[in-house]
Amino acid sequence: MDRTEDREPLVEIEGLRKLFDQSQGVIDTVLGREPRPVRAVDGVSLDIHQGDIVGIAGESGCGKTTLGKMLVKLHEPTEGTIRFDGEDITDMTREEERAFRKRVQMIFQDPFESLNPRMTVYDTVAEPLKINDMVEGYEERRERVKGVLEDVGLGPAEVYLDSFPDELSGGERQRVAIARALVVDPDFVVCDEPVSMLDVSIRAGVLNLMKELQAEYDLTYLFISHDLSLIRYMCDRAGIMYLGNMVEQGPTDDIIDDPKHPYTEALFDAVPDVELGEERRRANATGEVPSPRNPPSGCRYHPRCAHIIPPDDWTGSQEAFRRAYQFKLKVRRGDLNPDVIDGGVADEADALVEHGLTLDVPEEYRTETEVESGGSRVDVAAIDLPASARRSLTEAAEAVLDGDIDAALDALEDEITTPCESREPRPQPSGTREVACHLYDDGDVGSLGGSDGGLSAAPAED
Repeated sequence: MDRTEDREPLVEIEGLRKLFDQSQGVIDTVLGREPRPVRAVDGVSLDIHQGDIVGIAGESGCGKTTLGKMLVKLHEPTEGTIRFDGEDITDMTREEERAFRKRVQMIFQDPFESLNPRMTVYDTVAEPLKINDMVEGYEERRERVKGVLEDVGLGPAEVYLDSFPDELSGGERQRVAIARALVVDPDFVVCDEPVSMLDVSIRAGVLNLMKELQAEYDLTYLFISHDLSLIRYMCDRAGIMYLGNMVEQGPTDDIIDDPKHPYTEALFDAVPDVELGEERRRANATGEVPSPRNPPSGCRYHPRCAHIIPPDDWTGSQEAFRRAYQFKLKVRRGDLNPDVIDGGVADEADALVEHGLTLDVPEEYRTETEVESGGSRVDVAAIDLPASARRSLTEAAEAVLDGDIDAALDALEDEITTPCESREPRPQPSGTREVACHLYDDGDVGSLGGSDGGLSAAPAED
């Protein structure tokens, strides 16, 4: 049973969205185009309970840092609600916001940038006390600063009080940043990649310190990181973000040991694993992450997904459908054209189909013909394609050769369709987690298979 079920959430996030660049630029105005905002966070819902350490993971640009900054009111949401201890923080009075900022703090990624180089350690750590008018007089403030510096491992504190950031190591700077966050005795701390800028040899020391401080200060943490081993080491629960969406969330060990969403599976497959060595699986994902300014329709991961869903009447294999759908995407993007065909081939349309059905994936997922040809063609006869799909692909290739992209797309429209493109998946509760994927629209979240989610869990020792 999930131990959070009998507790009220400290932080409640519902339908949260943050759009940047919503105004119409000069070029948009001249061309008569609607503005295309960056959809940094787009419909995220999440509960964080008192005493939990929750991790948010995902590739760079997925929106996790923007989410963290909204939780501490460094960004205002475009839409949705954030409740802290039962109170909506999106519309607060000045006095309410002042009280809120005493209870919520953020530790930033880069201690070299987040500390003012002209301020001493004492001034840096004491500043939140002055801003929030929390202690009376210099002596009391100094004692409070010395105490928190000792707590974060900077002792004797007297040695550090008058030091400037450029006189400290990276690990010492981050400990100062932690002290600055803790000096106001907060309840909730957002940690944005807190050790990513530190040398590997000192990361574990800082992480272990943060675990100790959680117990000492009765803290609730949100850890934001692309480092999955850190998420596993530190966090009770985790959420996986992709292009502004939360695609999977639940207990960390469950997500890592048995990933449900295809993106989660691919994310963990991409993590180096010393034990597996050369035999480890690599991410079976196609292509690059799309732009958050123009995300795909439906499921945002579907253009890259190894488990994309065929239409109900598809009689070939799922792998064959994935290749046919990639063919369609190449036509739509204009990536499939006569220039890719070598001169002298007997049938240019067949050659274009052979080229268009290739996948941009690691070698272990390619067919023998793809490997031999350097990824330039496949043997269509070896792919389990229905006869009707082959005819549609050939017709589309002929239209591409004639320069008629609209006709090519029309030839594929009815045959190569997927619910992943047309409908946005909603989070499906199942046991200890939620998964936003059409594979589980019936609520039966089973295993994707083929991946053990292998992950090196422990960071390096001090």
